Amino acid sequence: MTDARQDRPSSLPWPPIIYAAALVACWGLESLVTLPRLPESLVIRWIGAVVFLSGLGLGLKGFADLRAAGTTMHPTGIASALVTGGVYAWSRNPLYLAALIAFAGLGLALRSTWLLIAAPCVGIALTRLAIEPEEAYLVRRFGPTYLAYASRVRRWI
Repeated sequence: MTDARQDRPSSLPWPPIIYAAALVACWGLESLVTLPRLPESLVIRWIGAVVFLSGLGLGLKGFADLRAAGTTMHPTGIASALVTGGVYAWSRNPLYLAALIAFAGLGLALRSTWLLIAAPCVGIALTRLAIEPEEAYLVRRFGPTYLAYASRVRRWI
């Protein structure tokens, strides 16, 4: 059995690494491989801005819910509480969902085909490198309480 004070979901903060790598890769691909851009449209740009800001708002609410519960916001931190209320009542990963929504909104706002293509790849990378290890950690940390929560609230939405 692992010492609870040393047990963590991961030794690396995968989410910011994944987001940064995806943004850098898209920037590089934009200059190397030209794909058709989304149509020039103020409507598409505004929709993208609204989607981006919605993701940002959801993320801020998720952070507020973590803060209110007095638990860590860091992806490698030790959880002191299992948060099941607020936005966590309808998504087990609202912060990752928020980032994906914001990522897609940025793609629309910038008319970037590469960012829109990268969004599902970011979701897959988050699932494998961050979410699955975090879920295993939460099972170790909170046991049946987490399993009951996971059985009634979906991973994403």
